[in-house]
Amino acid sequence: EATRLARNLLKAKVTWNTTGVAAAGFDSDKAKPEYVRHGQDASAKALDFFKRGDVAAALGSAAKVIEATYSSEHCYHAQMEPMNCVAKVAEDGQSAELWVGSQFAFLATVVAAGVLKTTPNKITINQQLIGGGYGRRIASDIVAQAVVIANATKKTVKLILTREDDMAAARPRPMTHHVVRAGLDGAGQVTAWRHRVVAENVDAVASPPRFQATGGKDYIGWAGMDLLHYGIPNVTAEGVREMRGMRVHALRGIGAGYNKFVIESFMDELALARNIDPLDMRLELAKDDPRAQAVLRAAADMADWKRKRKGRGLGIAFADYHGSVSAGVIEVSLNRSTGKIKVHNYWIAVDPGLVIQPDNVLAQLEGAAVYGLSLALLEELTIHNGAVVQSNFHNYPVLRMSDMPEIHTRIVASGAAPTGMGEIGVLCVAPAIANAVFQLTGKRLRHLPMSPKHVKAVIA
Repeated sequence: EATRLARNLLKAKVTWNTTGVAAAGFDSDKAKPEYVRHGQDASAKALDFFKRGDVAAALGSAAKVIEATYSSEHCYHAQMEPMNCVAKVAEDGQSAELWVGSQFAFLATVVAAGVLKTTPNKITINQQLIGGGYGRRIASDIVAQAVVIANATKKTVKLILTREDDMAAARPRPMTHHVVRAGLDGAGQVTAWRHRVVAENVDAVASPPRFQATGGKDYIGWAGMDLLHYGIPNVTAEGVREMRGMRVHALRGIGAGYNKFVIESFMDELALARNIDPLDMRLELAKDDPRAQAVLRAAADMADWKRKRKGRGLGIAFADYHGSVSAGVIEVSLNRSTGKIKVHNYWIAVDPGLVIQPDNVLAQLEGAAVYGLSLALLEELTIHNGAVVQSNFHNYPVLRMSDMPEIHTRIVASGAAPTGMGEIGVLCVAPAIANAVFQLTGKRLRHLPMSPKHVKAVIA
């Protein structure tokens, strides 16, 4: 508190020279129509992320083509502990000791060494409990700041960002626009699928070497677009890069967080066009994939999928991530006057291969569900003139205890090799909510977050 008071008493005003800075004039609201145009522009430079068969030919010969557009906003990591670091620099300025919670400790040593113009072996890291990471604690900007101050003062420095400074320094999940098209043959079978995402590329910021090595593909931001478990013969997933200068970064679920929302919501649109139950359509598309079928059946069984609930809707979604597969069913109600969605129950089944620590798997599922619910229902970061508009949780709300649903989990055993659990629990949440709201209202929510103002605009 004393530090904050002293800071507020400073008479000097910091000014920033933003000449030549790409993000200085970026306005997220004004950029949205441009993203929409690039989604439809056949001449926009699009790079393939995943390709199977001949989509152009299949769409050209389809008996019916269905198209939809989806979008999502920037999101802040909202880790409960703001970024912080303790740094002690030697008198000669050639070595340092750090106390920091980092998701990438070696990068922290490289960053500190770069500040001091020394080598990483001269940096000692004392790894701390992370206080919430979700991708934000991969970057080591807090380390750089703490080391600069410690080197200047030659004193041990503890630097903790205020929530306002933490939010202003956000490395957000990118804002996105999506165009999806599917072709159906005369029998109603899905024969073609094209998915284009328009967004800033995360890999260009978070992993430049990989970004360059892949020719500009976004391993992080385009994740989840490959339809590995659905037997659609012709598939194209592609990305169009926006270059707005924002420091977009990995956030729990990475690109699959918005890409699965689009894919699994659009799957329900196709089920409606075919007049088939959304679960039955997914089981049909996954007929050659027993693991996918097993989690779908498990989630449906847990939720008693066929049973109708008065005043409530049910939605289902499937997701895969790095070899793990899951399915979730969500039960919602809706306050039509306020536009607020209430999630009552979430049933999720997961097959992460051989399970080594069952309790940790279930804890990861439950924690990820909370994070996914908050992202799906509330979180929205706005950028004006290159700066974050929101400043704290009063205008960047996150999920409250009073809005927590009952979460029901099940591990589906398989003989697959063990895979990851850190991200998979986020992915089914948003599409399952959107699909449940459609069952309840007949209105399709195609934008994240599904916050009251956005919902009211759709159901009005």
